[in-house]
Amino acid sequence: MSEINKAPEAESMKKSPPKGDVPRKVALLVTLLGVAVLLYFELAKPVLSADGTLQRLYTMTATRGVGAVVFFAILISLGYKVLNPIRKPFGKSLLFCIPAALVVVNNMPILSMIWGDAYFVHGEPWYILWFALECLAIGLFEEAAFRGVALLLIAEKRRSTKKGLFMSIILSSAVFGVIHLANILAGASPGAVLLQIGYSFLIGAMCSVVLFKTGNLWLCVILHGVYDFSGNLMPTLGAGSWWDTPTVVFTVILALFTTAFYVIAFIKMDPRETEGLYPQKTKSQI
Repeated sequence: MSEINKAPEAESMKKSPPKGDVPRKVALLVTLLGVAVLLYFELAKPVLSADGTLQRLYTMTATRGVGAVVFFAILISLGYKVLNPIRKPFGKSLLFCIPAALVVVNNMPILSMIWGDAYFVHGEPWYILWFALECLAIGLFEEAAFRGVALLLIAEKRRSTKKGLFMSIILSSAVFGVIHLANILAGASPGAVLLQIGYSFLIGAMCSVVLFKTGNLWLCVILHGVYDFSGNLMPTLGAGSWWDTPTVVFTVILALFTTAFYVIAFIKMDPRETEGLYPQKTKSQI
C-alpha cells in the first residue's frame, strides 16, 4: 500500500521542474520580449511626440525602462539578494551613502542657476517630470545591468579575497565606462565622451562599494538617477553655462573627500560581508 501511495508522488517529482528552472525560463522570455521591443524602437523609430525634446524623453524612458525590466528579471533568476529595499541595518546604510549623496546632488549647477548663468528653456512641469522619469529609468537599467548583474557575476568567484573584490570593482566599472563610447555614434564629441567615461568609471566604482557594503541595489539606483538628473537637467532642458570657480573648487574638495571615504571603507571591509548577497548553496552544489 505504501508503495502504491509513493508512486504518484514520485511521478509528480519527475514532472516538476528543477528549482530555479522556472525563474530562468521567465527571465529568458522577458529578455526575448525586451529585445523585440528595443528592436522595434530602433528600426521603426515610432514618433511619440511632435516636440523633439519630448520625443527624446519618451523614447529614452521607454527603452531604458524595458532594459531595466530585462536585467531585473535576470537578476531575480540569478538569486542575488540585493533587492530588499529596507535591508537591515537600513539606517547605517543611509549614513554610509551620505558622501555619495553629496556628490550626486552637487552635480547640479546650483550656483549658476541662482546667479542666472544657467536657465531653463523648457521649465514646464511636464518636461521636468518626464526628464526625472528618464533618469530613473536609466538608473534602474544601468544599476541592474552593471552592479546587480555584471559586478556580482564577476565577483562571485573572487569574493573570498579583498583583491578579488577590488578587481571585480575595477573590471565592472571599466566596462560601464567604456560602454559610453557608444555616445559618439549619437553625435557627442570625443572630448565629452572621454570625460563621461571617466565620470562613469568613478561613479560605477562608488556605487560598487555602496552595493558591497549595504547589499541594497535600490540605494545605487537612487544615487545614479539623482546624479543623471542633477548633471543633465540644464543641458537637456536649459541653456547657459554650468560651471563657475566656486563650484569647481567645492567639487574638487568634495570629490577628494568622497574618494578617500569610500577607499578607506573598502580597505576596512571584510570580504565575508558579501556572502549575504549570494544565494546559499545546497549540499548537492558544494
